Amino acid sequence: MRIFRTLLPALLLALSVFLAQAPGAQAASKLDQYRASGVIAERYDGYVELRGGGPADAAKLVNDVNRQRKAIYEKRAKQQNVPVSAVGALFAQKIIGQAPKGTYFRSESGGYRQK
Repeated sequence: MRIFRTLLPALLLALSVFLAQAPGAQAASKLDQYRASGVIAERYDGYVELRGGGPADAAKLVNDVNRQRKAIYEKRAKQQNVPVSAVGALFAQKIIGQAPKGTYFRSESGGYRQK
């Protein structure tokens, strides 16, 4: 728990920068649309996934977002000397709070719940 308290301010700052810059304003808008409609789900580990099928641009967006998030998580983990998975899980908590209504979240056990 101490790790999370130490990491939280830096991770929140990084998350706000990430959400403001990446994957770009248009892509962020598209991500919100897909999350609100249930096409793209957020996961417990801080990454996104397609829920069922989806358009080709949704699959590309998932890959782009996950690549960018992974880079952020790896950088923060290295800076704080913690596991990447811990950083991703902490980001996931913040993302859940900021995601649009209708977004699905996949738990570690594999089940979904909708915001």
